[in-house]
Amino acid sequence: MEIKDISFSYQDKVKRLHDVEASIHKGQITTILGPNGSGKSTLLGVLTNNLQPQIGQVILDGKAINTYKPKELAKKLGVVHQQNSAPADMTVEKLVYYGRLPHRNTFSPQSDKDEQMVNWAIECTGLSEKRHDAIDTLSGGQQQRVWIAMALAQDTPFLFLDEPTSNLDIYYQYEILELVKQLCEEHGLTIVMVLHDINQAIQYSHHIIAMKEGRVIEKGNPQQIVTKQLMQEVYGVNVVVKNDTDVGMYIVPIGI
Repeated sequence: MEIKDISFSYQDKVKRLHDVEASIHKGQITTILGPNGSGKSTLLGVLTNNLQPQIGQVILDGKAINTYKPKELAKKLGVVHQQNSAPADMTVEKLVYYGRLPHRNTFSPQSDKDEQMVNWAIECTGLSEKRHDAIDTLSGGQQQRVWIAMALAQDTPFLFLDEPTSNLDIYYQYEILELVKQLCEEHGLTIVMVLHDINQAIQYSHHIIAMKEGRVIEKGNPQQIVTKQLMQEVYGVNVVVKNDTDVGMYIVPIGI
C-alpha cells in the first residue's frame, strides 16, 4: 500500500492531513503515533476508504483504493474501529459470522468455507470457550478480541486497528498486542494500528509513522527513528532513550 500526497479536510475546511507520503510494508506491523489531534485516526480513515482525501491517493495492490467496489475492498482489508457496538445478547459466534458477509450473496446459506474461517478466527483469538456467550458478558479485552475475530473472518491480507488497546488495563493491552504480533508472524497479515503508548509501539512495530498536526514528522524502523529529538518535536516531552539487553529499546519521560 502506498500513501501518495494525501491532504484531507472535514466540512469545517480545517486541513487535518497535509501532504502525507508513506508506505505500508507487506507482512509487517506499522504503527501510527502522535499526540491527540495529530491526524492518526484521520489517516487510518483515509487508508480504509472511510474518508475521501481532497488531494492525493492511496494505492492498494496497484489500484486506487477509492476505485474498489465495497465488497471487493472488504475482501482486501479488515478494520477494527475504536468504538464498536452490537446487540448485548448477540453471541460471539454470531458476530464473527458477520465477517463473512463480503464473501456471500444476500440469501446464500453459510458455506463450509464460512464455517472454516469463523472457527479459525475464534480459535486464533482464544475465544473457543466463549463462542456461545453473549458479548455483554465478556471482559473488555475479550470483547476487543471478538471484534478482531470478526475482521479475521473476512479473510483479508490487511488488518487495520484504531487504538486497539484503549480503555483496557495493562494485562489486556499486552494480550491484544501479543495477538497482533502472532497474526503478523504466524499468519502473514499486514497490520496497521494507531497507538498512544510509545514503548508499546517500539516493542510491537516493524515500522512507525510519527505525526504531528496532520504532518508526517518521521517514519521508519523504531530502533532508528525514535530519538529524544523526535520525542521533543512530536510530543514536546524530554525523554531518555534506553537500550536493555533483556527488554530492548524503550524511552523514559523526564519532563517537559
